[in-house]
Amino acid sequence: MDKDKIENLAKDFAVDKKLIEILIDRGYDSAEKLRDFLYPTLDNLSSVENYVGYNEVIDRIKFAIDNGESVLIYGDYDCDGVCGTSILYNYFKSKGVNVNCFLPNRHTDGYGLSIETLEKLAEEYLSDLLITVDCGITSVEEVEYARETLGFDVIVTDHHEPGEVLPDCLIFNPKLSDCNSFTQLCGAGVALRIVEGLGGSSEMEKYLDIAAIATVADVVPLVGDNRIITYSGLKAINSYNARRGIKMLAQSCVAGEITAFDIAFKLAPRINSVGRLSDANGVLDLFCTDDNFLLTNVVNELNESNAKRMELTNDLTDYCYQMLKNFDFEENAVIVLNNAYWDDGIIGIVAARIAERFHRPTILITKSGEVFKGSGRSIKGLNIYKYVSMCSDMLTKFGGHAMACGISIKEENIVLFAKKLNELIKADFDMSYFSKKIKYDIDMADVDSAIDMARGLKMLEPCGEGNPGIRFKESVKSKDFGQMGDTQHIVCRERDKETVIFGGLKYKEFLSQKVQKDLYFTLSLQTYKNRVYAQAKVNAIECGNVDSQGDYSSYLMTGFFKGRDSGVEISVEEAIALGNTLYSTCYIAYDIDTYNEFIKIYNQKIGNITTQNRCSTDCAPTTKIIFAPVSLKDLGYYKNIVLLDKPLGIEVFNRLNGKGKDVYYIQNVNILTKLKKYLPDYKELASIFIQIKETLSGRNYAGISDLYYAIAKKSELEYNKFVLSAVVLADLGILKMSDKLYIDSAVKTKLSESKIYKLIEG
Repeated sequence: MDKDKIENLAKDFAVDKKLIEILIDRGYDSAEKLRDFLYPTLDNLSSVENYVGYNEVIDRIKFAIDNGESVLIYGDYDCDGVCGTSILYNYFKSKGVNVNCFLPNRHTDGYGLSIETLEKLAEEYLSDLLITVDCGITSVEEVEYARETLGFDVIVTDHHEPGEVLPDCLIFNPKLSDCNSFTQLCGAGVALRIVEGLGGSSEMEKYLDIAAIATVADVVPLVGDNRIITYSGLKAINSYNARRGIKMLAQSCVAGEITAFDIAFKLAPRINSVGRLSDANGVLDLFCTDDNFLLTNVVNELNESNAKRMELTNDLTDYCYQMLKNFDFEENAVIVLNNAYWDDGIIGIVAARIAERFHRPTILITKSGEVFKGSGRSIKGLNIYKYVSMCSDMLTKFGGHAMACGISIKEENIVLFAKKLNELIKADFDMSYFSKKIKYDIDMADVDSAIDMARGLKMLEPCGEGNPGIRFKESVKSKDFGQMGDTQHIVCRERDKETVIFGGLKYKEFLSQKVQKDLYFTLSLQTYKNRVYAQAKVNAIECGNVDSQGDYSSYLMTGFFKGRDSGVEISVEEAIALGNTLYSTCYIAYDIDTYNEFIKIYNQKIGNITTQNRCSTDCAPTTKIIFAPVSLKDLGYYKNIVLLDKPLGIEVFNRLNGKGKDVYYIQNVNILTKLKKYLPDYKELASIFIQIKETLSGRNYAGISDLYYAIAKKSELEYNKFVLSAVVLADLGILKMSDKLYIDSAVKTKLSESKIYKLIEG
């Protein structure tokens, strides 16, 4: 890149040079483009005159208003549909139009237009004009029935991918226009531009707040018009005169200024939750009334519904993760799971989680009424709608866009659909594409001031799809993290920056060790008690090459588990043969010499193996070797687990790997010799036992690490010696663990009866 150009632009816009480099790389490579991006203004919205069918739609609606026609708005039950319906409803009411609106029930009406529902609406409302919001573009038969049989005049407003045949009516869908128009609006964005055509910019501006929520919620690209709408809408949301319903909802779940992140993870999930579990029509009041009593009830319902939705979603996510422990990641580029008893209101959320975690497009299918319905989510660069549409002969209905899809399918076609979809995707993508790689934009070593960088990042907001937040990497040898109260979270506070790892307590000891570690995080500006600082939220951890022996705690922990301790002993050659694939085998080494030697042999015979030092947040089952893993929870997704140093117990690996899978091991006693220096004598063990007993009294500890940190606050105790002592006590039956750790006072035994103690001592 041109260094002088970067420096000049950084100076002109008062933005860090690193950020300018990223923005240039994203296409904002001139002062004019940067100005438009960094300072979004409504004046820069694309012209609506370029949209196909737009003027005809506006003229027809104006005719309805001028001639006193009654209007029925038919929306969708998700956040985008609710918001888009609210925008049109509010505008029509303000103009005295006889208007009603209807949001279908996901469970009884299904998505989009249906003939049965249209018949009920025709009888109930007797409307002249039917306007769809966020649906209808593929409803060819339904629109024909509404017009020819029920007597509606119909306008379809939608943003989803059009099919080959369009409904025979007036249509405004940005995707029907050419590339000179902005085609990535959400359903509420479409409604917003309709209001602009009906009442001008001043009318449109009244509904920017609602459109901003929908734009973020529907995960459309936050560039161009969408960035302008969201930027302007957030200003309205955070203003003194903010819409009462939005303000009350935000006050129930957001502290401080509302950002795009808050919309995506706090407001939108609550708005979506009611439509996922029951009927969304009542949610319209959130945007359509100022009545405090009604709004209080709506906000309470949203929060209660969201809590229930979260519980159901977490349960289904865990269930699907268990299913995937028998999934063939080597042969399948797409994940398709089905179960007739899943709740169709949450399968889309769970599909998104699975797609993110395993870096594969995912479709979950469940029975809904008399048909099976599926919801899918994709990964960057893979247009799921394209491949689903190529399977249309197996589907009764489908729709969506590049990153998400919805399908209806007969039960007997599900297996064939999954097979064909997989074949189509594999024909275009090499399987290595689905190996998740952690990416970052800026190395903190190149950043002079974390707090100045965090200030500069605010200019890039709102961030989201199409305008991702900046990702950082920090390489450290050791970092002193402290536990946040009694939580599982840890934090490291420095002069102008604090680094937070939510759920990271299990990594605390490891992070303090002097071994190369890469922390990946997002950075934001925070204020607490008049202190302004940069906060780094760590979302991934990776380690460099092993350069020291480190700790043995993960090896010793296996001694806690007793039971089915069987495995298959194999040679090094047999072990390598098992791993000659991209996604199947996890090798685990606890001894530094074993680790280095196996990598050398594997690379000579197969090729470069992926290495992982102790800790990683990547759970996709890529064939790899892990040195002394901190966490074992994701091993169950592998077809093969190969223990290059047979641990003290194999039961934990058998349990994780599931039924029908073998755990393989290679015998290596060298590691036992190295452990001998941590073996406590009788007096030391007695002292540690007393500390454990006193600490456990009246308190619950879920694991050894938690217990150690509690004891270490009061006395100096070497971690590996403590873990080995705890393992010996567990081997003797004195220290036990179910859902928590506890001392079994009824057990009376001698140290000489510990097989583990004798094994290491000898």
